[in-house]
Amino acid sequence: MIKSKEDLGFYINEDRKRNMKRNSLLYNLCYYIFPNDNMMAFKYLKSLRKLEYAINCKKGKSIWGNLLYLYRRGVNAYLGKKYSINILPNCVGYGFYIPHVVGGGLIINCKSIGNYCSANAGVVVGINHTKDSKPLIGNHVDMNIGCKIVGKITIGDNVTIGPNSVIYKDVPSNCVVLGVPGVIIKRKTDD
Repeated sequence: MIKSKEDLGFYINEDRKRNMKRNSLLYNLCYYIFPNDNMMAFKYLKSLRKLEYAINCKKGKSIWGNLLYLYRRGVNAYLGKKYSINILPNCVGYGFYIPHVVGGGLIINCKSIGNYCSANAGVVVGINHTKDSKPLIGNHVDMNIGCKIVGKITIGDNVTIGPNSVIYKDVPSNCVVLGVPGVIIKRKTDD
């Protein structure tokens, strides 16, 4: 959770490292001419991090803090509609990777997603009938194209969820899950 300007800079840098493979001036300038998925994902995540900073550090402290929050919320909503991404503030850890923005929506509404996770196009992480039934997802979880994670479940660390899988039961750490409903098809080893 972002609680200071240093945290904001750290989160943005970690997201930049994961989403933008090259961080050169020429690469950044080419974005404005030929935008690609990585740059669009980073642009959205940067606006999300700034919104989280405004919510956690500025909102309710002064009139300027409230105006900053409203501005950041508007920018995030605009980019979310433009790129078909909807991620709730304060639920995604640092180093989040979105490999494909174009081609499908991305909806994330959960308690929290750990650090260095990735979500592809068409991924839906959400509630099941009640607002209290949100998933809790660990670190280093890869959510592939079109997977759905619903309900009050816990997904452990180092999990890979296959394409178009539907997960509605708890998943332990270090495994690969595939199918409808999701079944563990492989256990990862430490080697």
